[in-house]
Amino acid sequence: MNEKPVPLIVDVDGTLVRADLSLEALVRIARSGFAALLSVLLWMWAGRAVTKTMAARRDRIDPARLPYREEIREMILAAQAEGRPVILASASHWRHIRAIAAHLNLSDPVIATRGRMNAKGAAKLDRIRERIGPDAAFDYIGDSRADICLWNAARRAWSVGHLPAGSKVERLGAHPAPLARTMWRAMRPHQWAKNLLVLVPAFTSGLFLQPAVLLKAVEAALLMSLIASSIYVINDLLDMDSDRAHRTKWARPLASSELSIPAALVLAFALAGVGLLGGWLLAGPMLSLWLLVYMVITTAYSVRLKSVLVGDAIVLASLYTIRLWIGAIAIGVPLSFWLLLFSVFLFLSLAYLKRYIEMRDAADPDQLLSGRGYVGNDLNVVMMSGISAGMVAILVLALFANDPETAADYHNPALLWLLCLPLIYWLNRIWMMARRGQVEGDPVAFAIKDRRSLGVAAIVAGIFLLALYAPPIAQLEAH
Repeated sequence: MNEKPVPLIVDVDGTLVRADLSLEALVRIARSGFAALLSVLLWMWAGRAVTKTMAARRDRIDPARLPYREEIREMILAAQAEGRPVILASASHWRHIRAIAAHLNLSDPVIATRGRMNAKGAAKLDRIRERIGPDAAFDYIGDSRADICLWNAARRAWSVGHLPAGSKVERLGAHPAPLARTMWRAMRPHQWAKNLLVLVPAFTSGLFLQPAVLLKAVEAALLMSLIASSIYVINDLLDMDSDRAHRTKWARPLASSELSIPAALVLAFALAGVGLLGGWLLAGPMLSLWLLVYMVITTAYSVRLKSVLVGDAIVLASLYTIRLWIGAIAIGVPLSFWLLLFSVFLFLSLAYLKRYIEMRDAADPDQLLSGRGYVGNDLNVVMMSGISAGMVAILVLALFANDPETAADYHNPALLWLLCLPLIYWLNRIWMMARRGQVEGDPVAFAIKDRRSLGVAAIVAGIFLLALYAPPIAQLEAH
């Protein structure tokens, strides 16, 4: 008599896919508005099973874009080739699990949360016994402590996460990356270079030669970096779906599900708390207030404003300018009207450039850019707007150099005219390179790594220092 083939039972959340389907569904629902967020909170109060059921009714997953573990997909294919049943068993809602099973061409019924029954741990084991028989053997792949009872009951057991000491459970795949390293990646420390803008007021005021002032400015830049990182984490949480569809952003810790949603929230709130408290201790409530303003605007941008045509570029330019304002508050100096105006138009040009790059790389130029208010056919208008904004920034700089009040603050104000030349070169070059496809992603991040851009920055700094401290040209001619 032939024995029945042993079923392979596969957990889904954190195992087959590097994601928590229910939590991600709740995030997608909550980000749609305050009423939706309130609904999510009420569901959570009613219990896990109710929460998962309501989330599954309101949200539909795209199984093709989930971050699957290829080693488990290979095991599933091998089991199917042997004629073994493959059953997906998960604490997520059956609607989501059934969609994944259909995507993977699995014909066996799934085991999942339904109604008020949360299919996790012992409850999942009971459902498996009901399905295959109380004494039937099965193999099981899981990832968490909740799976210990299933591993103990299984004929063979594998784990992609938690590995009980001294158990029969076999490790499947590579060890998970250390949490601290994954959190560090999610903070995007390479983006902190943008916060050097906080140091600009100390530089333009000439106070950077005073160690106490420079130290305060550096501390403010570090606090600004923590605040920015907290927003990066929240932004990645809200953009998980679109990041997974992107050719490079799919590798981010949240999009790839290397970092869990609960861990991301803890990280974001911790960074924000340290940043705001540090701002209060450094320069009082006004600095904390402006750091909070930056957080609110950036969060609003992530949730809604980035899809507003043209308005998104204005918000981006404003966020860069707020960095200058924060730097001025930290060291207690007034911020020049000319510097503010120059910053707004310069970063408006770079904001348009960022959108230009996204539209340039769009798969379908006739469709609305994902999460944005533009279509690919807006490309030329965005380019003209960006170049024009850059040229206005140069004009503001020229007017600043010609301002009679400026002369009183500089030993050699005539040299300020020279600032226009390297900036004209740099703006035209970066736009031409973007048009040729040679600038990817964020143009500010590109400039930080680009040798010629760094060379232009050094020339601008040198000209400014000469204007600030060099003897007047008239004195030199007299000698």
